Amino acid sequence: MTTSQAPPVQRVSATEAPRAAPAGGPAAPPTPPPRARRSPARRPRLPLTGPVRLVVSAVIAVAALAALCAAAVLGAVDVRGDASDLRTAVSQRAAVAAELRFTLADLDAQRANSLVPGHSALQPDVEVGNRLLALITAQQRRTEVSGLLRQLGADPAQGDRVRSLLDALGRYDDASARSSYVDETQPNRPAGSPPHAAVALSSEAADVLRNQLLPVAAELSETYAQQAAHLESETRDSANGSAGLIGVLGVLTLGFLLWWQRDLARRYQRVFNPALVAASVAALVVTLAGALSFASAASEVGAAGREGLRPWSRLAEARAVAADAAATQSRWLVHDTDSAGYQRERFDTLTRRLDVLLAPESYATTEERPAYQDVLTRYGHFRADDRKLRDLRAAGRLDEAVTVLTEVGRGQVAFDFWDFATTLDALADHQMSDFELHTGRARSALAGWPAVPAGALAAAAVLVLVGVRPRLAEYR
Repeated sequence: MTTSQAPPVQRVSATEAPRAAPAGGPAAPPTPPPRARRSPARRPRLPLTGPVRLVVSAVIAVAALAALCAAAVLGAVDVRGDASDLRTAVSQRAAVAAELRFTLADLDAQRANSLVPGHSALQPDVEVGNRLLALITAQQRRTEVSGLLRQLGADPAQGDRVRSLLDALGRYDDASARSSYVDETQPNRPAGSPPHAAVALSSEAADVLRNQLLPVAAELSETYAQQAAHLESETRDSANGSAGLIGVLGVLTLGFLLWWQRDLARRYQRVFNPALVAASVAALVVTLAGALSFASAASEVGAAGREGLRPWSRLAEARAVAADAAATQSRWLVHDTDSAGYQRERFDTLTRRLDVLLAPESYATTEERPAYQDVLTRYGHFRADDRKLRDLRAAGRLDEAVTVLTEVGRGQVAFDFWDFATTLDALADHQMSDFELHTGRARSALAGWPAVPAGALAAAAVLVLVGVRPRLAEYR
């Protein structure tokens, strides 16, 4: 066979070499070539160099200053507004409701006292007791009740309660007026022995007062006291929250401004940027002043509740309870034996409540202890007069008992109760003054806000733009 007749040799590359087939089996398919590995795709990067880096940094700095400014401005407006609302809620709502409770109770005491005086049993021509004082004081209290109800009527949220008070007050006035009319039909009656019909009508008026007027007035007082306590807590929490927020935002803003200052110094071979230094100082001042001012406001609001509002609330309740006790005392003297026993038990219950309300150990400061002790001393005189009154009534010395109850003089109920109530009122006013002092200081702690931080941080933002402008100009 010649070369031209030989079969052509088929060349196979190493990668295409077939595997040896097993004996007696089919030929193995060729192995596919391996796939080439793809290099991972590179993500595009933003060119944060040069002017772009400066612009982004300036935007971040201005945004941080704007956030700090917003926290300072909104926090100041919120805290100052809450402090004003707290003061209004106490002085124009809670104080008026508490005064209404006292005035209603004292009105009843004076109208009950007006039934006690009369003629001496031994000397019919001699008047025993001071009826004129009771009538004048009752008229004054009735006028005060009308004025207080008008003030509370300005609150639409309590309109239903005020209307119910007006309705009950009309029934009370009607029963009291009829009692006084019946009593006046017997001008020569003995002291301490008014007509039974007058006593019955007076008891009817007392039932209206104790079952309708005083409970609704107490509900009003409690509602406003709870509102005041809620506002106190809300104002304190708002001030503390603003102090913390300004501190955090201030640290972040200052941290970025300092980092940016260092970055500019490294990149542009400058020691410092005066405009950024001034902006950093402004942010530092606002941060420190804001944190301290808001913390101070929160502390003053807490002191207003602790040293003013809560002690005042107890003393205001004590005034109303004391007046109710005085009314019960007067009714006890002229009532029959069965009714008098109920009145005595009620008087004892009210005085036990007074013992708790006037105890200063739980809330009075060291400086206030002498004032509380003075009130307790005068309260002791009133209790001593009551014991004297009981002894005289038990001994049948009715004329002397009437004199002790209604005449004005040391050692007599009318004077000593007035002395005790006046001293208690003065102490309550002192606690209210403490409350107003601390709430005023809370507002004063933020004096100049929000204008000061808004102006300072706005100037800082302008300084940031001024500071970055020369660096941008270098790229033109």
